Amino acid sequence: MDFYYGRDGEASYTGYIPIKDSLFCPGDIFLEEGIIEHAAQSVALAAGVDTLEQGGEVVPGFVGSVNKYHFYAPVHAGDKIITAIKEIHKFTGFSVIEVKTFLKSRLVAEGELKVVTINGLTE
Repeated sequence: MDFYYGRDGEASYTGYIPIKDSLFCPGDIFLEEGIIEHAAQSVALAAGVDTLEQGGEVVPGFVGSVNKYHFYAPVHAGDKIITAIKEIHKFTGFSVIEVKTFLKSRLVAEGELKVVTINGLTE
């Protein structure tokens, strides 16, 4: 995660610039797995910021599933991507998060993450 842009009424926004020859960018192309990992880190960051701003304690969690993910265009090393995350369903113990990743104004990936929270545990 390189950037946290905050939240508007609907979503939280983060940014990332892939680095050539890094784990998810073994050449010039940022792998799809890297885009999903960036989305997962975006969810964790936004949840942590929201919780701390409300005076609560951060609750550990993990991505339980990745669903309906589509990739529309490649992302290259040095490209600045912006990811918007929006909680679309909240249930006891898990949430469904809509994720959209953009390169400039072009949608390059979108999907859903199911995030499981583990109440009662601290790190």
